[in-house]
Amino acid sequence: MRIGKTNAKAIIECVKAIDSLSSDSKMLITSEKLHEFLRMSFEYVNDAIEAAIMLQFINNGTKLTLSSNGKKLVKSTTNQSRIVFRKQLQKLPHINQLIDLISEGNNFEDAVRKIIVSFNIQGNEMEIFYSFRNLMIFANIIGAEGIIEKD
Repeated sequence: MRIGKTNAKAIIECVKAIDSLSSDSKMLITSEKLHEFLRMSFEYVNDAIEAAIMLQFINNGTKLTLSSNGKKLVKSTTNQSRIVFRKQLQKLPHINQLIDLISEGNNFEDAVRKIIVSFNIQGNEMEIFYSFRNLMIFANIIGAEGIIEKD
């Protein structure tokens, strides 16, 4: 598995862009179309698409389409989208193991390093730290200090 540098905002922008573009039922929505529509770097859009697919917000077939979770995300307020993100993140085994490692007293960076090795995650280590931290903070799983948030 590869994890690039992405954040919740980028994922939400891509999901909303797919929703907007899907109003033209004849359009073949691809990563290139999203890049063109969003006017952002190809890498930024590509990493967000990969994360959105992993989080099951986007279905990846011959064209990109929204899943039921993606449709929920589009319709949600910021607070609701945090809940949707949290539910989807908690479905990922590497996120659950990361939460366990942090709960056991590992600091965030050491826990992420263990996850990178354990799950053979490809990508730049600093970008992986950034992505995990951003997504988990957005979903209210951890606080800014990298410590598990109490419900």
